[in-house]
Amino acid sequence: MRLDEYDLKILELLRENSRLSYSDIGKALGMTRQTVKSRIEKLEQEGIIRKYTIEIEISAGKGNEFLAILSDVPDEKDFAEIFRIGKRKYLVRALVEKADELAKLCEKYEFEQIFPVIERRRGNELSKIPLSFRCDYCGKEAFERPLMYKRHNRVYVFCCPTCLDMFRESNYDS
Repeated sequence: MRLDEYDLKILELLRENSRLSYSDIGKALGMTRQTVKSRIEKLEQEGIIRKYTIEIEISAGKGNEFLAILSDVPDEKDFAEIFRIGKRKYLVRALVEKADELAKLCEKYEFEQIFPVIERRRGNELSKIPLSFRCDYCGKEAFERPLMYKRHNRVYVFCCPTCLDMFRESNYDS
C-alpha cells in the first residue's frame, strides 16, 4: 500500500493521541468522518497500524518504582527494598522524585523491566502479629523471628545463632 499525505497526517495524529475520534481527525484534516474511518481501516488491514497503545508517565507512581535488575549485589543506598529472585536477579523498589533520578539508576544497573506503581494497597503485615515458638535446641520460648535450619527434609527453629551452631555440632554427620 502506498501512503499519501493524508494517510501520513492521520498516522501522525494517532501517534500523538490514539484516542482521537474519526470526527476529530476529519475536522483537523478537512475530511469527512467516513473517509477517515475507511482510511484507518485500510491502514489496519495492511498492517501499518498494528495496535493502539498508551504511554505511562514515569512519575505516575508518585516516586515508587519497582524494577527488575541484574546485578551481583545492588547497593542498599539506591533502593528502599531489595528482593533477590534469582542468582543475579533482583526485584527492587526505588524511591525517585524525578525521571532523571531513575535515569541515573538505569545507567548504574542493568535493567530487565520497570514497573511503575500506579496504586498501592497494604495487606496484613505478619511481622506485627506476635508469634511464639520453642527453640529446637534449648527449648526456650521466644517471640522474635526464629533462625530456621533445614536438615533431612525437616525444618528446625532456633532462638539464637549459638543454639543453631550447637545443634549443627551435635548432629554433625561424618
